[in-house]
Amino acid sequence: MDQEKRALIVKEIEHWQRSKLLPDHYCDFLLNLYRDPEASGTVVQQERKRKIVESNPLHWLLLIGSIGLFCYVGLHFSLFPPLLQIGVFLAVVLAAHGVSAYFRNRKPLLSYALFGVGAGALLAGGALLLGDESGAGAAGDWTAPAFYIACCAIIWIAFGVALRVPWIHLCGWIVLMFVYSAAVNRIVAPEGWVALELSWVPLAGVFGWIGWLLSRRAKQSGAVFLILACLLWFVPETYAYAFTEQPLAVTQSLMLGKLAALGATAFFFRKLWTEWVV
Repeated sequence: MDQEKRALIVKEIEHWQRSKLLPDHYCDFLLNLYRDPEASGTVVQQERKRKIVESNPLHWLLLIGSIGLFCYVGLHFSLFPPLLQIGVFLAVVLAAHGVSAYFRNRKPLLSYALFGVGAGALLAGGALLLGDESGAGAAGDWTAPAFYIACCAIIWIAFGVALRVPWIHLCGWIVLMFVYSAAVNRIVAPEGWVALELSWVPLAGVFGWIGWLLSRRAKQSGAVFLILACLLWFVPETYAYAFTEQPLAVTQSLMLGKLAALGATAFFFRKLWTEWVV
């Protein structure tokens, strides 16, 4: 059989195997029947090898140059003038988020990876830009970093809502929860159970109510707010365990009681929230 026809048949059989159009053992039998015994690897692998071997030297130069430029900028970033630092920082963040949005439906994994790069650059760049100011200022000044992290969280929330990626939306709100908890710790520093519960439980109710309102028009956002409400429900006990001198037995009892209450509520209203979330 002609090599070109054989390669075309093998490629089609491999497509059937990847698409689960035929059982694997049938596809393996057909591949063994039509594949050239002297050929090594699948048609896709051979095509990849051919592209690498026949690739343009300019592509290799661009790849190596890009890696070298990235390393140079990373190693000497702190030596750049402030305006250049801000420019590089914004370029990386905008490029990562923009390309992530472009590949949202085409290549989701690549899109998520690029978002992670952009989010990491957003946090790292802010830490570098605020580092000198924080070091020169008061040691206990936490407002600037907290405000910056809150702004990052708002950007992630907007990004997650715009691209309809629930986990990014959720991560943004969780970061805002941490910022709020830090503010409560610094400003209020609650010690008693009444103050602890009032600091977070009303927010859990508000988030649950917002989620219920959004459940019909924006199901994913409604699910995000429901998860946030459940997380906020347990924050007072977590905070008490980490930052107060409340007895451990009392904290554990309240945590178990809340868990039982949440489980019972989820069971009795399962028909409602399954339509909401699932």
